[in-house]
Amino acid sequence: MKKLYGIIILLILVGAGAVACWWYMSPEASRVTLHEAKIKDVTPMLRLCTVEIYDDVPVKGTIGKRHIFARESLNGSISFDLENIEMVENGDTLNVTLPREIVEIYESTAPGAYQVIDTWTDELFGSSNFTVAEENSIKAKTRDDYRKEIYRKGYVERARKEAVANLTAMLGGVTGKTVIVTDPSPAGYME
Repeated sequence: MKKLYGIIILLILVGAGAVACWWYMSPEASRVTLHEAKIKDVTPMLRLCTVEIYDDVPVKGTIGKRHIFARESLNGSISFDLENIEMVENGDTLNVTLPREIVEIYESTAPGAYQVIDTWTDELFGSSNFTVAEENSIKAKTRDDYRKEIYRKGYVERARKEAVANLTAMLGGVTGKTVIVTDPSPAGYME
């Protein structure tokens, strides 16, 4: 009887070993359960991106009698929505009007992208601490100011010139026609 129990235990161990060996030797994809995905909304947008922005900017802000000085890394782009571009075909010529630029500025997500250098208060015994909401409002103002700086420094003007050249070459190559791209606002549409 002991031999029978020994054989049964041996068969169970061999079976468990075979299952474990099969489990570890099989490709991982076979252990993945896939579910059907459903797309709720698709917003197609074809953009021509002419300038990518990566910059470190100083953050200076005041709320009441409290002040903050920090450094923030910003990323962004200047692009053009080609889905709503105006094109008029005139015989063998294609007249294109460059659309309004899309300027996107956002805070970098890289580690150390935002660093507080100093905070202080004008009150003798007041706290110089800022809440997260207060810091976020100061960072939002910094991004808005930086957007204006992009226009002032001529980044948007350069992006629009590059967009005209890129569209002329791209549409000319695709259509085989003479392409004339006009820019109604070479300095951009500053908000």
